[in-house]
Amino acid sequence: MTPFQDPFDSSAFYVSDGWGSYYASIRLRKLSVETGEELANVLTRDCVRCIHAEEDRLFAILNKRILELDRETLEVRHAYKKGVPQHMDFVGFNGVDKLVMMNWMGGFFNIFDLNTGKTQRKKASNCCGILKETPNFFLVMDGESVLRYNLEKNKFQKLIDTESYTDCVQGTSGALYLLCKGPIVDGEISSKVLVYPTATGGEPLEIVPGELVQHISLSQDEKHLALTRDNRFWLYSIPEGRLVFQHEFDGAFVFEDGLRVFDQNTVLTYRWSEKNLTCWSLVEQML
Repeated sequence: MTPFQDPFDSSAFYVSDGWGSYYASIRLRKLSVETGEELANVLTRDCVRCIHAEEDRLFAILNKRILELDRETLEVRHAYKKGVPQHMDFVGFNGVDKLVMMNWMGGFFNIFDLNTGKTQRKKASNCCGILKETPNFFLVMDGESVLRYNLEKNKFQKLIDTESYTDCVQGTSGALYLLCKGPIVDGEISSKVLVYPTATGGEPLEIVPGELVQHISLSQDEKHLALTRDNRFWLYSIPEGRLVFQHEFDGAFVFEDGLRVFDQNTVLTYRWSEKNLTCWSLVEQML
């Protein structure tokens, strides 16, 4: 799991121990963005694959279990062990009693009932995101189109046919940003971002940064796109239509989801050789 920002407290984020750790000692940790201080932790004995946060609780999705935690203290409220779909990478919650989950490789869209401990499955293709619209409707981003899932009727509705995309993010305006294969620039393969004004379509804006990128994230005001590939970072100004900043981190990997601590203008990197997680600040001149 890449770092996950607390949506109710932008000064905190969550990381899970992973490769290189003994299963018996693996923990989910809550850290301070400002100081790196560990604010809380919980022993999970398995890697956390994804997280969903509510104001009072946190759902940590493990390989074969789901932990319901107190969001402030990470104290375990409930552990779900039976009927849990395995190896889920994306999760949504209806706010009451149902988690919707999917593995990035697809296969099935899973609806887990917290009351009964049972999972209902629906055939589906790939997934690179699950976005909640209302307690009953979720957008499922399958890499080829945008689907709307109706929880009450257990049905999918295709909203948009798109170019193939590998990453996606939704702005506060409701616009969808899809990372697609772009044109060849100066003999090099590049990426492009298609921006749909709404989840139901419309004429997309095409952004071509001129670089090959792996992941995108978006500033809260939707003025800047953060683009990453391995240890490289770019900042693209949407109003200006150009790259305004770029940086290469020496020996450090840029976390794609860690960029969603973007409200604080920060970038998270990890240096494998030193097992060092670092929070970098983007100074005002860059923005």
